[in-house]
Amino acid sequence: MTNKRNYLKRLPKEAQETGDADTGEVEIVTSRKDAKKIADKCADDLKGSALGKGGKKIGILLEDEVRMVVRDPLRFPGGATKCQMRIIGKTEFDGPNGVAVLPMSEGKFVLREIYRHATRSWELEITRGRRETGMTPRQTVRAEVKQELGYSVKKIHPLGMIRPDSALLSAHLEVFLVELGTKGKPEPEESEAFGEIVYLTPEELSDRILDGTIRDSYTMGAFLMAQLKGLTNSERKDAKTTSLS
Repeated sequence: MTNKRNYLKRLPKEAQETGDADTGEVEIVTSRKDAKKIADKCADDLKGSALGKGGKKIGILLEDEVRMVVRDPLRFPGGATKCQMRIIGKTEFDGPNGVAVLPMSEGKFVLREIYRHATRSWELEITRGRRETGMTPRQTVRAEVKQELGYSVKKIHPLGMIRPDSALLSAHLEVFLVELGTKGKPEPEESEAFGEIVYLTPEELSDRILDGTIRDSYTMGAFLMAQLKGLTNSERKDAKTTSLS
């Protein structure tokens, strides 16, 4: 029996799971000899990489204070082997990466325009944010709503969990519908580019999704989850709520 490669020990517990190809899973190869063979086989896949010709081929390739880019040697149930990347958030050591919040005020959903660097475009989205290490998801909800929208939080309805891109990201975010309280002034971070705050009825939000104005997976996922829980109309008497005040 082989030991896990050293880089796996630096990852959050769930990210260390190696799997077993013999049972139908995608297995992270931990034998140094076999891992080297796989790394050598797929070394040319990193052509043009900033890591350079003699750079690292597997393990933690890059990291900053927020995330790690990891490349694993893999074995598949059918016998194939390859190297594959995944991105792991550093807040995963003690909980979810962050929260996605579907805010509601006086029967309308409250979204905001934000310019996203990755897409190089303006997007219309619900509130979301990274959970800082040591914070609870509910503390993060309050902080993000205050920062991005300027509102206090009156009630919270847990909706579930979303994995935004399970092919690449290990991340999962907890999702909530929030009933907003008193309106104040937003306090956006200097490193974010926000536009207008937009108020939409459930019907208008649906239309924005269908016409392609809303493309954000968190917004669409949260709206669907809220619909399935019966929280998108005014009749929410039987819904389970948690006070944040």
